[in-house]
Amino acid sequence: MREKIANCLWGLVLIAVGVIIGGRVMGFWEFSVFFPGWWTFFIIFPCFISMLKNGPGPVNTIIMLCGILILLEINDIIEGGIIAKLLVPAVFLIIGIFILVGSIGAGVRHHYNGKQAYTATFAGNSAKTSDGEPFSGCNAEAVFGGLDLDLRNAVIEDGAVIETVAIFGGVDIKVPADVNVKLKRTALFGGAKSHVKSHAGRPVLYVNALCMFGGVDIK
Repeated sequence: MREKIANCLWGLVLIAVGVIIGGRVMGFWEFSVFFPGWWTFFIIFPCFISMLKNGPGPVNTIIMLCGILILLEINDIIEGGIIAKLLVPAVFLIIGIFILVGSIGAGVRHHYNGKQAYTATFAGNSAKTSDGEPFSGCNAEAVFGGLDLDLRNAVIEDGAVIETVAIFGGVDIKVPADVNVKLKRTALFGGAKSHVKSHAGRPVLYVNALCMFGGVDIK
C-alpha cells in the first residue's frame, strides 16, 4: 500500500510539473516553478518518497534534512553557514536515535548458534537447498559481493534463524511460500526488506540483518 501511494505521488508531481510548464509555453498562464533553492526539492522529495515506501532510515533522514537546511539558508530563514556547523553533530544524533529506537523496539531476538554458513567475499556466490532438506538456520554474509540463497525447496523448521551480514554487498534470500518471516534489521547506510506476506499457522523464519552500505532482500 505504501509503495502504491508513493508511486501515485510521483505520478501526480510529474503531471503537475508537466501541466505547469506546458501551460506556460502555450501562453495559458504566467507561472514558474522556479524560486530560490527550487532545486533542493530534487533532494527533499525523493527522500520523502523513500521514507514513505521503506520507512525512515539514517540515510534518507540525513539527506532530506540537508536539503531542508539548504533551502532555508538560501531563503535567509536560517543563518548562513549553519549547515557546515550542524551537519556533523546532526549526523551523529540521527544515527544514534535510530540505533537507540531500534534497540528498544527490538523485543526478543532469536540467534543462530549452528555452523552452517554461506559467504560471498569480493565475489558472487549462490547456494540452493535440496528437495525436502530440513533447514534450522545459517549464517549468510556478503562483503563486497553478492550472495543468492535459495531455500524454496527446503523444509523450514519453526523458529529457524538466519544471521545475515551485508557490508558493501547484498544478500538475496528466497524462501518457501508456506513460511512467515520475522525480520530484525540494524542498518547504517543500507537496508533490509521482506516481501513475504504473513499468514497464521505457518512456521516462522527469523532473519537478523546487519547492513552497512549493503542490503538484504527476502522474497
